[in-house]
Amino acid sequence: MGTSEKRRLNLSRWLVGLALLAAVMVLVSRAVIYETDHQIANLAGIVFGLLSLLLGFLALWFSRSIALKWKLAYTALPVFLAGLFNVCFEYVGVTGEVLPSYRMRSFLRSKPPVRPQRPESDESLIPDSMKAYQFTQYLGNQRTGIVTEPLFSMAWDQKLPAEVWRRPIGAGWSGFAIADGIAVTLEQIDEEESLTALSLVNGQTLWRVKRPGKHFHALGGLGPRSTPTLVLDGDHWIAIALTATGHLLCVDLSTGAVRWEQQLLELSNTNQKDFEVAVNWGRAASPLVHRDRVVVPLGGAPGSIQGSLMAFSLEDGSVLWTQGTSQVSYSSPVLMNIHGLEQIVSVNQGDVTGHAWEDGRVLWTTAWPSSSNGAACASQPVQIDGNKILLGKGYSQGSKVFEVTLDAEVQKLESVDRASWATKEIWANSKTLKTKFTSAIYFDGKLFGLSDGILECVDPADGSRIWRGQRYGQGQALMVNGALLINSEDGRIIAVDRETGKPMGEMSVLEGVTWNTSAVAGPYLLVRNGTEAVCLASPVPQ
Repeated sequence: MGTSEKRRLNLSRWLVGLALLAAVMVLVSRAVIYETDHQIANLAGIVFGLLSLLLGFLALWFSRSIALKWKLAYTALPVFLAGLFNVCFEYVGVTGEVLPSYRMRSFLRSKPPVRPQRPESDESLIPDSMKAYQFTQYLGNQRTGIVTEPLFSMAWDQKLPAEVWRRPIGAGWSGFAIADGIAVTLEQIDEEESLTALSLVNGQTLWRVKRPGKHFHALGGLGPRSTPTLVLDGDHWIAIALTATGHLLCVDLSTGAVRWEQQLLELSNTNQKDFEVAVNWGRAASPLVHRDRVVVPLGGAPGSIQGSLMAFSLEDGSVLWTQGTSQVSYSSPVLMNIHGLEQIVSVNQGDVTGHAWEDGRVLWTTAWPSSSNGAACASQPVQIDGNKILLGKGYSQGSKVFEVTLDAEVQKLESVDRASWATKEIWANSKTLKTKFTSAIYFDGKLFGLSDGILECVDPADGSRIWRGQRYGQGQALMVNGALLINSEDGRIIAVDRETGKPMGEMSVLEGVTWNTSAVAGPYLLVRNGTEAVCLASPVPQ
C-alpha cells in the first residue's frame, strides 16, 4: 500500500471516528443539557447530528473499500427521502424550542366534514345572554391568568368540550378578548395588520380595521403578537390594540369606527428596521387600560431609548407622560397595588421597574437580565403576598421572588420619592418556573406554570417544586374554576388537576405551532394559532 493510500485510509478512519463522536454528542447533549434548557439541547443536538452526517458522507467518499455504485446509492437514498418528505410535507415554522415544524400538504390532508349552516337571519343575531360573557384582556379580566366562570365546565373527565365553529385566520400570536358577544383579535392579512372582530355566535367577521405593516422573523414567525384590551366607556365597549409594528388603535367595539390612533415608531423617533435591530420579534405587549388612560411600552432604536412606558388619554389618545430609560421586552405592563399605591410594574430589557400610576415616575428598579434580541423575556410579573413579586424567564434563567419595601416613616404616599423605595430578593431558582412564552399563575397559595415546557407547581415561599406534570411544550396556561387549562404548543387543550398535575381530559383542536393564549367567556372557549380559530362549548350540566 502506497503512502497516499495509507493517508486516505487513515483520513477515512478519522472521519468515521469523528462522525461516531458527533453522534455520541447528540445523546450527551440531550442527557446533560436537556434538563437545563430544552432549546439549547435541541440546537446542540441538531448541530452535532448534522456534523455526524457530514463526516459520515466524507468518510464514505474517501473510502477505497466501497464501490462507486454503493457510494452513489448511499448518497442518493437520503436525497430521495428528503425530496419525498418535501413533496408530502410543508414547513410551517419553528417551535418554541427551535425545532422545525411541518404538516402534511393540503392534497394529503383529509378534509373536515361539511357542517350544516343555520339560516342567515339566525346567524346575524347575538343573543342578549351571550353579550354578558366577558374575557376582556390578555390573561383574563384581571390580567392574572385566573378565570372564574360559573357557566364553564372543567369536568373534562366526564365530558369534553364540543366544537361550535371553526374558521381560517391570518397569521399571528394574538389571543382573543371578548365582550358584548364579539371576539376581537389581531391577524396578518397580506401586507397589513388587522384588528378583527368576530361574532361569538358563529365566527363570522363583523369588521376589520387594517393598517399597513408586516413583521416577520424566521424564529418568531409572522404577524401581530399582542392581545387587544376591551374596556367599557359609559355604555359602549371600546377595543385598544397594539400591532407588532407599533400601530396603537382605539376602536368602537360594535362598529369598528376608529376613535383615535397613534404610531409608536413615530413617537420613539425610529423606524421598523432600526427598532427591530434591538427588539427582534416585534411589539408584543398588550395595552394596559385603567380608569382614564392607556399604558404601553415604548422603547426605541439601539442607543436611542425614548422611554420605557408611555401613557395616553383614553378619551382622545393624547400623550400624558413618558417615563423610564430601559428598552422594552415582550412582557405586558401590569397594574399592582403595592404598599397602598397603584403602580405599573414593567418588565423591561435587563430590569423590572415600578412606576407611579398618576405620572409614571420610576419608584424602584430590580435587575432581571434579558436581551430583546436574544435571551428575551416575555413573562408577566406576578404579585404574591401583597408586596412580593415573582419573575420568570426561559433560557435557563428560571425565577425569582423579590419584595418591594417602603420607608416606614413615609406618611403620604402621593409625595413619596424614589429614595423611599427599595427591593430585596427573597429567593432565586434557575431550575423552576422557566417560563418562556407563558406566565406563572399564583393561586391558592401556590405557583403554577409551564417551566421550559413542563407543567409544574412551585412553593412561593422558597421556589421549591411541589409536583411536576407532563410536557406540553411552549404553550399557555389559565386557571379556570380552580383547574388548569393548558394550551399545548402542538394544538391540544388539556384540563389538569391543580393538586396532582394529572390530566383530566384532553383533545386535539389545532394543527401546527400554537403559542396563542386562549379565552374563556361564559360556556365558550376560544383558541387560535397562526392559521385557524376555533370556538368550543363546555357548559356546566343543568
